[in-house]
Amino acid sequence: MAFDRLNDNLHTISEKFQDYTTSTVEYYKLHFFKSSMKGAISLVNLLVFGSFFLFVLLFISIGVALYLGIVMESSFAGFLIVGGFYGLVTLFLVIFGKKLIERSLLKKFSALLYDDDYAKKNAKEQAHEDAEEFIDTVENESV
Repeated sequence: MAFDRLNDNLHTISEKFQDYTTSTVEYYKLHFFKSSMKGAISLVNLLVFGSFFLFVLLFISIGVALYLGIVMESSFAGFLIVGGFYGLVTLFLVIFGKKLIERSLLKKFSALLYDDDYAKKNAKEQAHEDAEEFIDTVENESV
């Protein structure tokens, strides 16, 4: 009798463990899907708003170059000045802004890809909580 009861409890624990692993796999699939969709949406937003921003910047730059050309009485001088300005901005970004841009992108995409619960807790604490939940479930079901 005791052996049958122990066997039943072990069978129940085995089933609960299989259910737990299946649920965990499904959870991580959903988590990955959610994270990838957030990343894809952010990328599409960046492309759409970035292209509109580039068009606005292009037309403003052409307008400023034409205005400077009229003021300096040389049509190509305005374009050379605007081009030189953008060249200096690019040079400064390459020299000084690389780390700043990398850091801001990492922070932005890290916030997008990780849940708030996982961002607030480290992996060890989360695994400990998951294990306690599993133990509680097994104990409640086997009694």
